[in-house]
Amino acid sequence: MEQPHSIALLLPEIKELLKEKNYTLLKQVMRECNPLDFADSWRRFDEDERLQIFKLLPAISALKLFEILEIEDQKSLLGKLSEENVTPLLENMPSPDVAKLFHKLSPRLVKKMTSLIKRQEALAHIDFLMTFPEKSAGSLMHPEFVKLGPKLTAKQALLRLQAVSRPNQKEHLYSAYVTDDEGRVLGALSLQDLIGAAEDEKLSELMTSVDGIKMRPRTDQEEVSKMFSQYHLTAAPVVDEKDHLIGVLTADDIISVVRQEATEDIAKMVGTKARDLRERSVFRIVGLRMPWLIVTILGEILASFIIKSYEATLVKVIALASFSPLIAAMGGNVGSQSATIVVRSIALGHVNGHQKMKTVFREMRVGLLLGIFYGLFLGVVAYALYGQRYHFVFSVVVALAMCTSMTIAATMGAIEPILFDRLGVDPATATGPLITTITDILTVSSYFALATWLLVRAS
Repeated sequence: MEQPHSIALLLPEIKELLKEKNYTLLKQVMRECNPLDFADSWRRFDEDERLQIFKLLPAISALKLFEILEIEDQKSLLGKLSEENVTPLLENMPSPDVAKLFHKLSPRLVKKMTSLIKRQEALAHIDFLMTFPEKSAGSLMHPEFVKLGPKLTAKQALLRLQAVSRPNQKEHLYSAYVTDDEGRVLGALSLQDLIGAAEDEKLSELMTSVDGIKMRPRTDQEEVSKMFSQYHLTAAPVVDEKDHLIGVLTADDIISVVRQEATEDIAKMVGTKARDLRERSVFRIVGLRMPWLIVTILGEILASFIIKSYEATLVKVIALASFSPLIAAMGGNVGSQSATIVVRSIALGHVNGHQKMKTVFREMRVGLLLGIFYGLFLGVVAYALYGQRYHFVFSVVVALAMCTSMTIAATMGAIEPILFDRLGVDPATATGPLITTITDILTVSSYFALATWLLVRAS
């Protein structure tokens, strides 16, 4: 079978055909590409070209492309497509994807879009999902699922699944759920369980417990992703307060959540927001990045006042200034390393309870050992450069300052994310500019205080 061509290679040809409006040949060229690859090159086309490409794609390919486009691109297309094109898109998209899109639209536009959905079943599912907060388990779940009674045999269950499944529902059949007469979930079954079981074996004997993996509809998507990661789930039931099964979450849904959460965490770690990755306006990017930089500049001004208070020491030993940036940078780096590791551990659920203090002490010991190694190294360098002028005490000051800086930085890098998590604030916020600023303040203070104390005693 011939492999699809890369759109990157065909991009100049596609653009030329669009310019010439040679749609017949363009369709032939597009058939040689994987339509989903258009998503990666979507921003390399202007708005008119995107609209033309989308209309020329086969219906199934256009739907798949629409599902993976960014929300902003979906909104742009919806505003330009005719009602005849929009209706099948909204009716055939998975309900959670439509709900996710509608959460980003204005109420007026949502009302207009819902009026275009003619299939009442699809509309009911979307309306139901919209009752739950954005980025919650309820907004992500699939309200289409198959419920099986505990008295059914494996053969009867397979026949039931075959009878009710439709082509666009296959992804929801990773697991089937056993419920009682009132719809309360009793257990779960995989297709492998059913296929491998004896035909007359009852589902009550085959099913596995779901007590530990049941989700509430208002659970935050980050907690849901932790649960999927911890238990290696391919699917999980969503239940209401009375344990009635109301939806199903699948691993496919959570993959996009993990990607989204990871993007947000990375953005927060450097003091900005995920929108910065897609934003085109310079002024909006400045607005996104400015808040944490204000924190940074205020912190560094405080560090400058601390240095000024030790002016007398600096005048006596001007060489202290040459090592200050290096010691602060090393402290900032090790602090950021510790913070990043702890933030990730918290996100994965690896740091909780008594493990929090163990994590802090572990990072403290790591910082101390690194500080001893690099402190000794920097002490030797300091002695080689300034030993004859300031004697051995100066080298000791620099070595101890490096050790102290890295120990404090690693400890703070572990404490701050844990403290933020305890206060209910996203721990990713504690990294980046905040860690660097606090580390600089503590490093400068300890460095010059130590230098003043030791040098005064030596004189």
